[in-house]
Amino acid sequence: MMRRYLAAAALALTAPSVFAQTAPAPAAPAVAPPSATIDPGRIAAARELIDLLMPPASRAQMVEGMMTPMLVNMRRGMAQNPVFAAAMNGDPRVKTLFDAFMQRQQERTMTLLRASLPGMSDAMTRAYARRFDVTQMREIKAFFMTPTGRIYMQQAATIMADPDIGAWQRTMMTDSMGKVQDDVADFAKQVAALEPKKK
Repeated sequence: MMRRYLAAAALALTAPSVFAQTAPAPAAPAVAPPSATIDPGRIAAARELIDLLMPPASRAQMVEGMMTPMLVNMRRGMAQNPVFAAAMNGDPRVKTLFDAFMQRQQERTMTLLRASLPGMSDAMTRAYARRFDVTQMREIKAFFMTPTGRIYMQQAATIMADPDIGAWQRTMMTDSMGKVQDDVADFAKQVAALEPKKK
């Protein structure tokens, strides 16, 4: 029984990313394909902009500050799921396993993020360089150096900790987990209904 609950938890962790991939994306301007050569001047301007938006000295702290509230909200959303709540209320061992499971996921996520920061910076640099020319990036940089731009940079990292964002994430997590459980149950029925292959 406990294994089933933890398996459902593992599947539910993927639900938000699936949700994000299936949501309709807004129309965007044409972007050069990854294989296309990017002008070195644009790369240099993009690197300056990224270093301003996410200073190397505080980059890890900024990313962790954005991710931690998301992971906390995910944990709370899963705990509020009726099936999980009933299991944890009915057997304290389930809650112990659940807490340990979520702690491991959070530690692994943060470890992966820290190790991936250089690659993330390089990827963001190229992404900005493909989408904006040098003049545009200088204008963006100029905005972020204004008082309003600096306040925006400070506050943007705290948005994911906002109570309204947290409530929305927990609701989405609860709904997603319910759908995952239904899908897993339906998949198991389909597999069970398969006729054995003839030799």
